[in-house]
Amino acid sequence: MLRAFLSRRAPLKRGSPLVLALVAAGALFGLSGALADTSAPAPASFDGLWTIEADVLSPLCPVKRKKLTAFVFGGKVLAVWGITANMAASGAVAPDGAVTIEISAYGVVARADGKMAGKAGEGAWSSNSAICTQGHWRASIG
Repeated sequence: MLRAFLSRRAPLKRGSPLVLALVAAGALFGLSGALADTSAPAPASFDGLWTIEADVLSPLCPVKRKKLTAFVFGGKVLAVWGITANMAASGAVAPDGAVTIEISAYGVVARADGKMAGKAGEGAWSSNSAICTQGHWRASIG
């Protein structure tokens, strides 16, 4: 199309406005391609099924370790299984791997914070329970 346009016109002269515009456009597109190549890599995705092992550090708690499964999609914690059918979960995993999850069941609310890197991570949790108050967790994405 450009060739048809140019063939109907007088030959292009160096320094003409059209030549300058074409050179500028080519430079702009070339520069934008170069900038795209040097941009930062896409943030890590932590989506998928997580296997979580939660250890309890509270000496009076009858449970010493619990295995949970969590489903993360779009950086949001959509579900957590493994404690009771009547539990609710929410939370998020930031692109840098920062984790914040809240689980509630029967009036007890536990909050877990930590960091994921690659396919694994760890952190600490605490709750408003009278006897199972705190602990540590490790997770892997599988």
